[in-house]
Amino acid sequence: MTLSTASILAVDDNATIRRAIAMRLGAKGYNVITAENGSQALAALDKHTFDLMLLDLQMPGMRGDEVLKLVRDRYSDTELPVIMLAASDDKQDIAKTLALGANDYVIKPGDLPVLLARIKTQLSLRSTAWRLHQHELTITHNTRAHNPRAHHPMVGSQQPTVGLDGLNACEFEDMWSLRHDATLDRRYGLLYDNMPMTCFTLNCNFEIIFANRFGVQFLGYGAHELRGHAGVEFYAETDQALALEYLQGVLDQPARVHRWEIRRRKRNGTTRWMRETACLLGRGADALILMTCEDIDDTYKLAEKLAYHAAHDELTGLANRKVLEERLSRVIDSAHAEQSQHTLAIVDIDQFKIINDTCGHDAGDALLKQAARVLSNVVRKRDTLARVGGDEFGVLFEDCSLEQARDTVEAAREALATYPFEWNQTVHRISASVGLVRIDAHCDSVTAALSMADTACYAAKDAGRNRSHVYCTDNASAVNHQGQMRWATRINDALRDNRFELSLQPITPIGDIRSLGDHYEFLLRMRDECGNIVMPGEFLPAAERYNLASTLDRWVIHHALNWLRTNPHLLQRLHLCGINLSGQSFGDDGVLRSILDELDQAGPELAGKLCFEVTETAAISDIVHATRFIRSLKSRGCRFALDDFGSGFSSFAYLKSLPVDFVKIDGGFVREIARNSVDLAMVRSINEIGHVMGMQTIAEFVENRDILDVLREIGVDYAQGYEIGRPLPITEFALL
Repeated sequence: MTLSTASILAVDDNATIRRAIAMRLGAKGYNVITAENGSQALAALDKHTFDLMLLDLQMPGMRGDEVLKLVRDRYSDTELPVIMLAASDDKQDIAKTLALGANDYVIKPGDLPVLLARIKTQLSLRSTAWRLHQHELTITHNTRAHNPRAHHPMVGSQQPTVGLDGLNACEFEDMWSLRHDATLDRRYGLLYDNMPMTCFTLNCNFEIIFANRFGVQFLGYGAHELRGHAGVEFYAETDQALALEYLQGVLDQPARVHRWEIRRRKRNGTTRWMRETACLLGRGADALILMTCEDIDDTYKLAEKLAYHAAHDELTGLANRKVLEERLSRVIDSAHAEQSQHTLAIVDIDQFKIINDTCGHDAGDALLKQAARVLSNVVRKRDTLARVGGDEFGVLFEDCSLEQARDTVEAAREALATYPFEWNQTVHRISASVGLVRIDAHCDSVTAALSMADTACYAAKDAGRNRSHVYCTDNASAVNHQGQMRWATRINDALRDNRFELSLQPITPIGDIRSLGDHYEFLLRMRDECGNIVMPGEFLPAAERYNLASTLDRWVIHHALNWLRTNPHLLQRLHLCGINLSGQSFGDDGVLRSILDELDQAGPELAGKLCFEVTETAAISDIVHATRFIRSLKSRGCRFALDDFGSGFSSFAYLKSLPVDFVKIDGGFVREIARNSVDLAMVRSINEIGHVMGMQTIAEFVENRDILDVLREIGVDYAQGYEIGRPLPITEFALL
């Protein structure tokens, strides 16, 4: 057998992984046989001879560690090396399998070069062990010929050992060298000396009596500096006690092969992580410890780096949400078992979105990193400070009353409020809103605790920002926020179950404009779990807060256009249809691309019959982006209406900057137009200015004949409301 033509048994319940291993190792010349479970693996071992085994740790039925026990009953770790395939870097699982006799482990899915390197190392060790076994037989034969009463044991045998007759380490080394020259194949000596792995032979006092040339060069010492010295001297100083414990374990349990990972000290003072394997040769005072040491420093540091990144936020270096939730779970258990008290706080940076949007993402990142440092300087070292997402930080105060935690939170808030965040030679003042919740025996779960802290943080923002708020069940703002959170869940459920529906409400010309066909607005409705209709006023606020509004917009656009395409007779008589866009969608390039893709599928005829409606507030929040968004869709033939016009504080100032086709007059003015002179003056002004700018006007909430007559008298172009027509589900409209 050569290393490249070895026979390998790969055991994994995942068919994709089995195929990948067989294909990739086969391409390297290995002969690979696969098994999907432990029973098949044991059957394959009965039929074939293998040089190495790859064994999945987590398998249904017979687990990998159970298979490993049965394999080790048949084969030693040198007869059949086993590399465990672990789905995670769980230290307990890995330590358990190594203790059961696994030679190595690989975290899957891993890189092929790493797996190939581990396989090559184990096959090389197996080959070396076989050669060592053969030459030990030669030594035994020659020793018996020299002294019939003396025997040299093989690894794991029960034969008596060769007597050293009280030789010290140096004398034994001389004898070993003499026997090497006399009895060992010189080629084997070269192989052993230059094997790319450090090898030591220690006596039962843990003194080094032999080290191979590679090991001497790797550690940087001269052979004379190692020979006769205590082996523990060449470990990292902080690991020497642990090394002594491991070596003592070799003497205490002579029947097994021992493995551990530890740091070795090189002559230049640096340390390297090593994976060491040791076994005892012989018994009593003459016993020898044979040890091999594999350099795993790069792998170990990579694993440490990966573990660090798995537990820390990449931007700020703080703990991440996963770590916070794990520790929060632990303290909740403690609160229930020991009646202990803790506090959770959510800290939200008030100015983050403004700075991020106006100064750029680099400025936003810098703000978060500096805010993290400010908070780190205030909270206790024992507290868990984590970035939980976006511009939010979480602080878990363990064994800390709500009153003490609030004092710390106030200090943190003051520190942020007085911190001068500078970007591009401009100083920005920042502040934070903080929500706190007591963690005690009444707290049910991690999710509930985070929800309550988030609710309290929202209440602090709602009260004016730059303040803290303690969660209280009878707080109106908190109750409203929790209601919105529940609505967010219901919205997601309704999207999953396809429980949203479209209705149409007609818009009709009331002035001198001639009707050119159907004109209506698509309106969204939701069915609850019992089949009842839910109006948008109940679920849209939650959709806006929890970033679901653009998802709903995409749903409406897709289903509205699809309905029109599948009803060509309705499309033919259609003049114009309105589709609402939320503020989130209006600033989202992804939504714009999605709409353009839908229009490409629908064709230019349908695009010319669409009128997108956007609120005045959304349009003026970023006038440059809004203008670009509008022009992109108008270039495809679409039109735009400015919805709820007049509800903002600077409507007329921005109207001339927006390339819209219609102005929809806010229904708050229209409702009382027949009885309130101020509302009448507002509607008249909006209508006149819109006409001067070349826009047509639409009055909303036209609920009776009196309102309609006044609108017609002052020259409004279109009307929409119950007097014109109530919303009708599209399924019923299609039958008209």
